[in-house]
Amino acid sequence: MKLSKDNPLTWLASLRLTVVLLAMSMYLIFVGTLAQVELGIWQVVEKYFRSSFVYVPFDVFRSLLYPGSEETWAYGHWFPGGFLIIGLLLVNLLAAHALRYKVTGKGNMLWLGYGLVLAGTSVTAYTVLEPKTSATIQQDVIVMMLIWAVPMTLIGVGCHYIFGSRKAGIVLIHAGIILMLVGEYITGIGATEGQMWIHEQGASNTIRDIREAEIAFVRDLGDGKEEHIVIPQAIIESAGENDEPITDTTVPVKVRVDRWMANTEKVSVDFEDGDRTQLLWTMKEKDAATGTEMDVDQPSVVVTLFDGEKRLGEYLLSTVGTVRPIQLELDGQTWEVSLRFKETHVPYTLQLVDFRHDKFTGTTTPMNYSSTLHLDAPESGESRDAFIKMNQPLRYDQKAFFQSGFFQQSALNRNLGTVLQVADNPGAWVPYLSCVVVTVGLCMHFVVSLLRYERRANASA
Repeated sequence: MKLSKDNPLTWLASLRLTVVLLAMSMYLIFVGTLAQVELGIWQVVEKYFRSSFVYVPFDVFRSLLYPGSEETWAYGHWFPGGFLIIGLLLVNLLAAHALRYKVTGKGNMLWLGYGLVLAGTSVTAYTVLEPKTSATIQQDVIVMMLIWAVPMTLIGVGCHYIFGSRKAGIVLIHAGIILMLVGEYITGIGATEGQMWIHEQGASNTIRDIREAEIAFVRDLGDGKEEHIVIPQAIIESAGENDEPITDTTVPVKVRVDRWMANTEKVSVDFEDGDRTQLLWTMKEKDAATGTEMDVDQPSVVVTLFDGEKRLGEYLLSTVGTVRPIQLELDGQTWEVSLRFKETHVPYTLQLVDFRHDKFTGTTTPMNYSSTLHLDAPESGESRDAFIKMNQPLRYDQKAFFQSGFFQQSALNRNLGTVLQVADNPGAWVPYLSCVVVTVGLCMHFVVSLLRYERRANASA
């Protein structure tokens, strides 16, 4: 296949296209960083970097050019999002390989190269896809990367027999970059995060997603069992925008969303009867949390509930802890209605045996957080202790439990429990593997270039 204007791959493989796409990605990162002044970090990630197209308002440049200005700038422009730019870079790189990297091996050496690549790929795929093996090697990043270095070396030798010594290392380097790009798609589409709060000597099997809320209808079934019916945040926001009530048959009442507030804080309002000894607590909308600190959005919603055509009342629901759930009596059954962060229940429990919050001597500066937990999984019959500290997570059920923080009774400064960050990312291993692939490719390319230089130097001598 020759490089020519008639070949449709020629333009896709162009180095000019690579430079343009890299420049576009730099601009996207720039405007995305500026957008964090108004939006939270997770909103920016979803809007700018995990989308095909994004509308960039000119107002994002106001904080940079006129820091003290409060006048909002109008208009904006559309721009390719992160997913689209990554996809085009991936196509550009694959097209370049299709045109410029030819198979040069012949005969038995070529088949040996294919065999080594297949063997190395099979071993790597087994360590990634087999759950127990994957969880074991991911407990220690250094061990994981050393294990992967063996099959990657086999693949590198195989590429040497397939593409020749000069291009084998470059092929591996590009393969690592391609793997990194694909990994971002896997993470963006499949990754979820949440938190697990556990009181000391208590246990939990509930993971809360602090980036998404839901209206929950909970009914006690007895024997420690409960029925949960939830309305996701996406449906709540859509109902608020369209001014259409939520009439899902699984929900025990009809819900009309009067006002949705993405982030709120509690304020006090005097009673209208003039009795200033009593205060009515309500919610005030505020800007989104930045996501760079420990603060998170605390959404609230005002809803009107109907039992058929009968109006039950207007209620304020909020994720702020001091706002209590409401109680509804429907057909002799009691339902507890609240706005809470999205909950996911797992078929095992983690009990907090002990939590340590070590500080530097003579200061209040944290030195280390650590939790001793007991894992109890009835379905698998597994029951064991686990120790979690900073940069040493527990990996179980294809999830990673990181030590995130703690909560305490502020009045007494007494620790009450631990906060675990729970990451369920099917592409968590991709960045590590791509680093190994690129490292092996760089080493091969360096050694080959060094040997070529040495041969030329000896020939000149």
